[in-house]
Amino acid sequence: MKHCFVINPAAGSGKDQKAMLPRILSAVKECGADYEIHRTSGPGEATSFVRGRLASSFDEPIRFYACGGDGTVVEILNGIYGADNAELAIVPVGSGNDYVRNFGDRMQFLDVSAQIAGTAMPVDVIQYEIGGESAFALNMINLGFDARVASRMQEMKRLFFLRGTGAYVAGIARELTSYKMSRAVFRPDGEASFEVDILLAGVGSGCYSGGGFKGIPDAVVNDRVLNLMVIEPITRMEFLRLVGAYHDGKHITHVGLADKLHMSKVKEVLIEPSAPLVFTVDGEPLRTEMPMKISLAPKPIRFVIPSGVEW
Repeated sequence: MKHCFVINPAAGSGKDQKAMLPRILSAVKECGADYEIHRTSGPGEATSFVRGRLASSFDEPIRFYACGGDGTVVEILNGIYGADNAELAIVPVGSGNDYVRNFGDRMQFLDVSAQIAGTAMPVDVIQYEIGGESAFALNMINLGFDARVASRMQEMKRLFFLRGTGAYVAGIARELTSYKMSRAVFRPDGEASFEVDILLAGVGSGCYSGGGFKGIPDAVVNDRVLNLMVIEPITRMEFLRLVGAYHDGKHITHVGLADKLHMSKVKEVLIEPSAPLVFTVDGEPLRTEMPMKISLAPKPIRFVIPSGVEW
């Protein structure tokens, strides 16, 4: 098997990046792995590189290591989806690293030798379609306040050098003063449609977003369904009291959400916004005015669980 390390030099902190290459070179030498290293040159380049590499592979098994954050992961995912000879591994040196939280300790995923010795298992993929164009996500698509906060996170990281949960909380504080609710119709398969103003919403295969907030605590990455969660507006004071419970995944039993929370397991949901809607794909902010269909992708991908990780 070829081990292909795709490094995003813009991801994470300088300290993480400085340690990354020596860690890889030490591990491949120790394991005697057949490897190559590619540094990405800008947004979207990882997808085109992976597609080109697979086109020239002649069906050779290749394990692609996403050495970056969640954005790097989703770019590689969109490059490998549908390729039977490809596996995805994550070396989490970004600021969010939300998908690996579904499996436990981030540090175990930073152990490159354990990654090389790891075993791939099938995991679910999210497919989303807007205006006839479709793409893939691995972890979660967020809508409304969550997505607006993700946009603010970029500002918090730049201005105050915050990362992960700290940047997310700072984004909440900044966005809370000016947020205007988005409204949309949700049409989940097999259930009645509903139209609501959105405080928080997500469609996920995984549990976490925003650098460690367990927004969809019942999600399982390989159960062949997606989890839909929608929270209708509450007062600012109620929301501030909710943040801690939302971080820990305890909001689904929060007394203040008794008639404000919609949760279900779906194969597909159509979302029709009444105005331009900000959403995030594994933490990357996007925007749409058109209906968006989110569904379980037809095929899973093969995701690497590092040696020693029990899941």
